[in-house]
Amino acid sequence: MKILRLKIYQPHAHYRIPFTFSRRHTYPIPPYSTVIGFICNVLGIREQSDEEFQKLKDGLSLAIYGKFESMTREYIWFRNLAKDSHKSRFGSPTNRVIDQTPEHPGGQIPTRIDVLEDVKLIIYIYHNEDFLKVLKSKFENPKNRIYPLHLGRAEDWIVFEGNPDEAIKIIEINEENKKPFYGRFEYYTWIPDPIREKKYIDNKIYNKNFERFFQKIKGSSHLITSFYKIRSGVRVFDYIPAKLFEQGDFPFYFDEPFEFTVDKDLNIPIFLCKMIYSGN
Repeated sequence: MKILRLKIYQPHAHYRIPFTFSRRHTYPIPPYSTVIGFICNVLGIREQSDEEFQKLKDGLSLAIYGKFESMTREYIWFRNLAKDSHKSRFGSPTNRVIDQTPEHPGGQIPTRIDVLEDVKLIIYIYHNEDFLKVLKSKFENPKNRIYPLHLGRAEDWIVFEGNPDEAIKIIEINEENKKPFYGRFEYYTWIPDPIREKKYIDNKIYNKNFERFFQKIKGSSHLITSFYKIRSGVRVFDYIPAKLFEQGDFPFYFDEPFEFTVDKDLNIPIFLCKMIYSGN
């Protein structure tokens, strides 16, 4: 099987945890939905009815890794455009002047945002080989992109890191890539729940002891957004159960060792997660 590997650098990034508001917390790496949106941007997909989206959703699997140097906290004003919020600030729906100075409409809300600095990401994309070749060419020459390439907020631009031949590369995975892996691992990553994954991914990626490994590995449990569908004009996301591995040590097992499919170039165990689109 073949996998497209992307090596990405971001000067700063915020991958919002969706249920945080007055202080907007960030995941240390982007959720699956953010990477899906990134791919859709590169392919020029505007609607889920687009032909390219139909090709993308069937057969897509992702693995995401990242690390960062530090985290800062920004203090900014968000603007609330609700009518009641505007009236509360200006006293009238038609007024936009305070202290003889015209202002933007709406009210203001002070918000703190956690921002990651000097972010390095490695993203693995699995699909059929023909689609991977198309996707690779789109990343190399994103002429059909809808917006500047970013992950997270619109201002969180990305650049591909290092040699172009290595930053966007199709790698080949086979039985020789399986090996025991334990000890220190410096990346954050999502480790998908094996109860879900064994329904979708065969033993090319996971062997029979992955469930035991998942039980032993340290990490916080999350429901991570993936594809969404539109219901009454609102995005309704599908969620994937996964553990967030927050750097540290992989467990050592003295019986049958935990084996993984490993990117030999970077010495990274690949935890692919199958993306399932449940929309109509």
